[in-house]
Amino acid sequence: MPESLEDTKKRLRSQYLGKGGIHGMGLRKSQNAVCVYVERKPADGILAEEIEREAAPYKVIFVEESPPTVT
Repeated sequence: MPESLEDTKKRLRSQYLGKGGIHGMGLRKSQNAVCVYVERKPADGILAEEIEREAAPYKVIFVEESPPTVT
C-alpha cells in the first residue's frame, strides 16, 4: 500500500525542516500536494528536486514567505 499524503509530509518534515531555508510544511489536500514553506527558493534547485523526488507520487508546492516570529 502506498504511503499516504500525511505520512509523506511527516517523513519530509523530519528530513528537511531547517535545511535550505525550509521553516514549515503543510498539506493542500485539494491539490494532493505537500506545501513546503521556505524563506527563499533554493538558488540551485537541487534541494527542491530532491524533495520532489522524495514526495512522488504527490506534488510539491513551494511557498516563499518569511519564517514566523515570536512576539
